[in-house]
Amino acid sequence: MKPRAELLQWLNPNLDYVTAEGAGDLMDAVAASLQGHGPTNLFDDPPPLIFDPVKASAYRPDPVELPGSRTDEAREPDLDGLPWIPGHVLADLTARGVLTRSEVIKAFSYQIDTWDSSLNAFIRVTLDPQTDFGDSGGLLKGIPIGLQDMVCTSGIPTTAGSSILRDFVPDRDAAAWKRLKGEGAMLAGKLNTQEFAAGTTGTNDHYGSMRNPWDLARTAGGAAGGAGAAVAAGLVSSAVGTDPGGSIRVPAAHCGIVGLKPTFGVMDRSGVVPLTWTTETMGVLAQTISGTASIADMLLDGRARQRYGMSCQEASARGSARDRIDLRIGVPTNWLEMGLDDGVQRAYLQALTELASLGATVHEVVLPDAAAIAPVHRAIAFSEASSIHEELIRDRATEYGQDIRQRQEAGRGVMASEYLKAARLRGFFARQFSEVWKDVDVIVTPTTPVPAAPVDTLSISTGSRGEEAAHTVYTRYAAPLNTLGLPALSVPCGFTKEGLPVGLQLCGPPHSEPMLFYVGAAYESKTPWHLRHPNHPVTPGGK
Repeated sequence: MKPRAELLQWLNPNLDYVTAEGAGDLMDAVAASLQGHGPTNLFDDPPPLIFDPVKASAYRPDPVELPGSRTDEAREPDLDGLPWIPGHVLADLTARGVLTRSEVIKAFSYQIDTWDSSLNAFIRVTLDPQTDFGDSGGLLKGIPIGLQDMVCTSGIPTTAGSSILRDFVPDRDAAAWKRLKGEGAMLAGKLNTQEFAAGTTGTNDHYGSMRNPWDLARTAGGAAGGAGAAVAAGLVSSAVGTDPGGSIRVPAAHCGIVGLKPTFGVMDRSGVVPLTWTTETMGVLAQTISGTASIADMLLDGRARQRYGMSCQEASARGSARDRIDLRIGVPTNWLEMGLDDGVQRAYLQALTELASLGATVHEVVLPDAAAIAPVHRAIAFSEASSIHEELIRDRATEYGQDIRQRQEAGRGVMASEYLKAARLRGFFARQFSEVWKDVDVIVTPTTPVPAAPVDTLSISTGSRGEEAAHTVYTRYAAPLNTLGLPALSVPCGFTKEGLPVGLQLCGPPHSEPMLFYVGAAYESKTPWHLRHPNHPVTPGGK
């Protein structure tokens, strides 16, 4: 019996031999036809079956009105702390001649020279005091930006953290980098990542694990762990990467910085090495709310701005100058029952108290079970990743790191009927989830239920229902929002007794990015966490 017929009979032992052979022959012919037609490389157009979080919603709330703000007197920043100046402020100082590009490059190059041998944040450094970046203007003039090495750069290798693409040199820039470079941003370098952005533990079999600047024995998180570590330690002003299931927000939480995963489909991903088609977005990391907002505004399409009548940066300015935010905050108690680290729980509860002190109404909500959404996410993400990587798995499987190879092989075993069932369940959960917006404006969770674990930790237990793998624990509250296409913002909200950062995740309905920045900025302005920075690695621990 032919292999496909054997598979069909294994799946259905009651299937007779003749029918199994006939069905197998039919599918062999279909598979042969598919194999022989159409483009197959990593950068081709995605299939037309694309998830739309707005259409999937049962309830579409009107945008919350964000009040105007008072105008505070502008103050010149302390140039001794140049790597900690928000990017848009740094650009303004450069444009006004207060700083020169060479001074900016010197300051950030010093941070890279001091830190990177310990953090392993970069795969390739391109910021060089001898490099002439030109004298172009733009809103980002003089800002050193790091790119997760999933983002293609013309003439500069883009490895995706894999030895398979070690010698791949794109002939074009990704759309996101083309936009930022056009506004005068400088490329600081290509940042380390888990292979093909598959995972959130910050490990990489080819380029080494990414280390946390607050404790070098611990992970920076992943997949964009290099970006998280580089931003937190002041090696770059901000960073851009991909978030298929938490890869931006997990490093943000572990490294004590701000990370945005926007609504699905609102940032152009062309020219980015994909992991999945329908759960992945671009994302932004920076040290502050306003710094993140200034980069996000460059990359978001116009839907959020049109919906709220303002940009994310404008919303951030309004929030930071407000003494009250009259919003409804939802706490999903059924998600929290899965277990939290004690330090994370303390910081989270204190953050809720701070939000309430700002005038927000905080109350419990019930969301679709995160544990039920998780297998839907895996079925979709694993099968899409295996489809994207089909030729590489077939021809170069042994060159993958063991961790990602196992994930890619698992995706090959997902049947079409299972993928489609997961897609239907995704719509069901999206409709269920959207009902909550009748009662709340923002949902608040910890970004991760645990702080950063020691490097190479494979198993973490929080007393939840059989959940132990580090991948699934880190993404417990992050991945469901990728599945449903919702925007989320991670902001620093405290430290554990061991001095490890804790992140607070703000989630809103589709295209509510300005509201998230408004809330995040109001919270940030009343708390000190964004003002704390890790010590240089020559000094143990952080301050």
